[in-house]
Formats: sequence, structure tokens, C-alpha cells
Amino acid sequence: MMVRDEIIDQVEEEEEEEEVDKGEPNGKEQPPRGNAEQSPTIDGRETVVGEWTEAMVGKEKDLLQAVIGQRGRWNFLLFFICSYGSLISAMQTMSYQVLGATPDYWCHVDQLLEANWTTQQILHFAIPFNNKTKKHEGCQMYDYNYTTAVAMGYDEAMVTLTPNRPPLVPCQHRDYDLSVYKSTITTEWDLVCERRAMYSTTQAATHIGKLAGSFLLGYIMDMYGRRRIVLVCSFLHILTAFGMCFSINIWFFIILKVFVTSTAAGVYLGLFITQMETCISKDRSLFATMYALPWTVGYMLIPGIAYWVRSWKWLQAALSLPCLVLIAHYWLLPESPRWLVLQGRYDEALKLLKQAANMNGNVPPSDGTILTAMHTIYKKEPSTKTHTGLVKILCDYVAILRLKKLRIRALIIFGCWFTCALVYYGVSLNATNLSTDVYLYMFLGGLLEVPSYVLLWPAIAFFGRVKSLAGLIFTCGVSILIVACIIFFLPEAPVWIATLLSLLGKMAITAASHLVVLFTAELFPTYYRSIAIGEASLCGGIGSISSPYINDILGEKVAWAPSLLFGVASLLAGVVSFLLPETRGQNMPETSDFDQDKGGGRDNKAFAIESPEIKRQQQQHTDKNIDANGTKMVRDAVNMESGKKMEHKQENGTTEMEDTKL
Repeated sequence: MMVRDEIIDQVEEEEEEEEVDKGEPNGKEQPPRGNAEQSPTIDGRETVVGEWTEAMVGKEKDLLQAVIGQRGRWNFLLFFICSYGSLISAMQTMSYQVLGATPDYWCHVDQLLEANWTTQQILHFAIPFNNKTKKHEGCQMYDYNYTTAVAMGYDEAMVTLTPNRPPLVPCQHRDYDLSVYKSTITTEWDLVCERRAMYSTTQAATHIGKLAGSFLLGYIMDMYGRRRIVLVCSFLHILTAFGMCFSINIWFFIILKVFVTSTAAGVYLGLFITQMETCISKDRSLFATMYALPWTVGYMLIPGIAYWVRSWKWLQAALSLPCLVLIAHYWLLPESPRWLVLQGRYDEALKLLKQAANMNGNVPPSDGTILTAMHTIYKKEPSTKTHTGLVKILCDYVAILRLKKLRIRALIIFGCWFTCALVYYGVSLNATNLSTDVYLYMFLGGLLEVPSYVLLWPAIAFFGRVKSLAGLIFTCGVSILIVACIIFFLPEAPVWIATLLSLLGKMAITAASHLVVLFTAELFPTYYRSIAIGEASLCGGIGSISSPYINDILGEKVAWAPSLLFGVASLLAGVVSFLLPETRGQNMPETSDFDQDKGGGRDNKAFAIESPEIKRQQQQHTDKNIDANGTKMVRDAVNMESGKKMEHKQENGTTEMEDTKL
């Protein structure tokens, strides 16, 4: 969810490469190469404009490759520095099940405890037994006169009083089985029964923090740089992560949890962007996939640490210790050279790139040549994103739903994002409802994410995006539905069967969650791409926030219900995803292909978006109607001829989409 801007950049660069292959970079004819022209001066130094810069001008990915060469020691060292943020993020995001584990619990009966009745005697006499769950109730007890029962003794009370059971009353206090866990946030603040929603809110706070951190800090990084924000977020993350150990109540814990995960999102996002901006374009898919692997390592470390540390405060402290390594980023983490160039800080970018070149054993071009290319990049792209008014931003987000083809396409992909996030976190944190070992389930869940990443890329290359996405989501749905059937119809079946099927579903939905991000970037034209992924991320956030409430509140009442809901949602998403168009081997869609359709024939002027393509066409139309002088007439003729060539090219080069494929 947090990597959408980098995916947008990568897809747009692939568009440019396709145009270059056709001989028309960026859709314009390039001037012929020649000898060096008049040399501009930057920071008092004369630069050189020659054949190399004419080929590479304005393309930072080529500049990076020309200076530092192919991937080398510097790239892999930076990867290890940056990918640590993925490990930290996993350890603070997925620790919910062990920090808040819920052991067996029952009503606290003072009189019986003071009379030295054993736990089993109290359960048999005072606590009702639920035949469906095969457990004693934890929220109610019989309303006996317990003073009379104590006077009788256990044996006589069972014979005399139990035949006529009194009404049930809510528990005032509870006792917990502490044979497995010494303490959890559940036992600390009694987060069961009528307070169960507070338990789910602690996990929802995790996703709220991630969502807020991704949206807010992404814009701040554009203004103040990646390195600075990573360092600030690292410092705040360490403080709040250790601060959670000293939480005085559940609300304090929840507030700190939001700060912990939002700062973790800032660290993750900043390091990921730095990683993507310091590798050449053809290596981005490789490093993006590798960046996810430390997440699985952090995921698998949680049950290993929790197995030995059974008190939640000490466990939180142990999970926070790896965060201290983030301090090393002050000395090890460089600023993104791309961001430095866009800020006009050429000397710093030049120094960094030359250091990288030396470590990779590459001989870079001259300083003047590099500085010239940097200057051209700076002129072509502003240092920060252009922010228009709030009304314009809102209109942009509404516009994607006003265009008929985009609306249907967007609604389907939004549903896929919601389902993937809902099911991923729902299945990952569903060990309690499966009655399986939490530690083993978490470890295997993290381990199986590795083949999910590794097998995804050959799958989409062979089957394509649509079949792969639908197949993965459908596989998850079938697996989880079988789990629901086992829990409902075969409650005595071996636990490992349901566990294995649940993990198979998790493996499939993990791969689908990664694929849906790439697919979204390929489905929408350039102007709407950022808007689409932003809205889709929001839908995914809603799904992840919803999952703990389904698992904890619904699952506690009906153990098979969460699996049924996750399975049905996956099947529906898998079916509707077949309606999406295949993008494998297809040119990226153009904005003008969709701007002609305003949906249903209604007036959409209030929501119309004047994309760059529309403005260009309108300007050409205006120019053709101006006949002010002979020069203008000549230009009109040239424009008309160019338009015919462009139309001819589009007719021959653009693949028509089938009507049933939106």
C-alpha cells in the first residue's frame, strides 16, 4: 500500500521506454545528435553538452546507470541498509496475537476462593458449560448464595444445590489461566466479554497508524527529503515502541500503538523509496521483491521471541530492541540522489553518485556531463508535487468514478484491494478461532510468504495478470471455505487439517496482495493512475481495519463465521476479477481513450478533468481555427499532417479492448 508512488514511476518509465523503442522518445521527435553546443555554467563550473547527454538528457534512470554502472556492492549494501525497515515494520505490525493473546478465563468468585475451593471445583459448581464450544462460559456465572455453598462444602453443595440451577448473572471480575502466558494486554485490562471490542481496537489502531503514516509522511518526504524523515521517524519509533511497555491503561496503549505503526510506516516508506530511487529501472522489480523478504523474517521472529518471553511488557521490550539498530542510519543512510537533483543540490548528488561509482568499480562520465544532465532533470520536473486546491483534489478523486469504463474497472479493483487486505490480516491472525498453536501458526505463516513472492512473477509471466489474480484469490476462497466447513461439520477433525488449509489460503492471498498493486498501476491511464492507487489503498486500509473485529468479536461467538466470511468474500472477488482486461504485453492506456466517455450521457462538467492530453487537443483545435497570417496557415498545415500521422499510428499500434473487457 505504501509503495504506490514508486510503482507509478516505474510504469511511467516503461511507457517512455516503449516510446523510445518506436523512435519517438516521450512522443516527440528528438533533435539530431551533433557536436557539443555552447556549454552552460552551473555553480561556477563549465559543463559539457555532448552526445551522451543528448541521449540521456532528462532521464534520471539512465544518468544513474551511466554513473554507478550496473548493480554492484554499493547497491546491495544500500539494500541491506534499507530493507531493515521492512523487518522492523513486521515485528510491530504482526505482534498482535502474542501481545494480546487470550487464555481461558472464567468468573472470579471470592467466597469460593477464600474457602480454598480448587479451580476445577469452582468451574463445575459456579460456571455454566457451553456444549457448542466445549468450554466453560467466561462472562456469566450462576447466582448462588455462595455463603451457603461454602458452609455446605463442595460435595454437599453439588448434590443439594446443582439440581435446581439459579439464573445466570454477569461476572464482575475474572480469573485467567496463566499456565501459558504470564500476562497479556487482555489479562492486564480484562479485554473480554463486554470489553472485547477494545481488544480488536488495539489491532485496528495498527492499521490506522499505517494508513495515516503512509498518506501524510509520503508528502512530507517530498518536501524535506527521505533521509531526514526516516531519521525523525526512527527516533520517534524507538521512543513510542519502548513507551508502550509503560502503558498505564488501554487507551494510552492504543494511542502509542498508532504512533508506533505510523512512524514504522514512515521508516518503511522512506527506506523503500530510497532503495527504488537508487537502482536502475530494470532492477526495480528484483529489489522490490527482495525488499519484502525481511518482512517474512520479522514475521517469523515474533513467535520465536514470544515463546521465550511470556510477559507482554517484556515481550514488547524485546520486540523493540531491534529498533535500536535504526540509529545506525544516521551514519549509513544516504539521501536519495534523485531527490537531491530535484532540489537543485547538485554538488551533494554528484559526490554521492561518485562514491557509489567507486564502490561499484565503475568509471563515471565527467563532472560537467553529470551536472548538465542533473540541471536538465531539475528543469523538467519540479522538486515537489504541485498541490492544487482542495476542491480540485476532491474533483480528481470523484472524476475516476464518473467515467463509465473507469468506474466499473475502479469498483472491481477497489473490491479486490479491500478483499486482499481483509483476508490477509484476517487469516494471518485467526489462529485462536482455529484452536491451533499460535506460535507454530505464526511461524509457518511467515515462512510460506517466501514462496508466495518467489512464485508470483513466473506465474504472471505465464498466465497473465487476470488469470493469476483470479486464480490466487479463488484458491484462497476455496481453502478458507473448506476450513469453515471443517469447523462447523467436523469439529473433532485433527487441527492440522484446518491449519494446513488456512495456511494455503494465506499463501495465495499474500501473492494476490502483491499482484493487485502492480495490476492497478497497469489498468489506469497516466493522469488517473495516482488517483486510482490512492483510492484503492484507502479501500485496502478499510479492509485491514475491519479484520480484527471480525476475528475477535464474531469469531468468539461463532468460530467458523470468520472463515466463512473470508471465503465468500474471496470467491466473489475472484469471480469479478475475470471482468478486468488483461494487460500483459499491452500498451499502457492513454487518458484520451477514456475522456471521451463521460458515463451515461449526462453532463459531467462539474466533475470534468482537463488532463494534459485534452488540453493539447483543445489547443490544436483552437490553432486550426485561427487564420491570422500566412505563418499561421503553414503551421496549421503542419499540425494537420502531424495529426494524421498520429491517428494512423494509433490505429496501427493500439490494441482494441473487447467490449466485455471494460
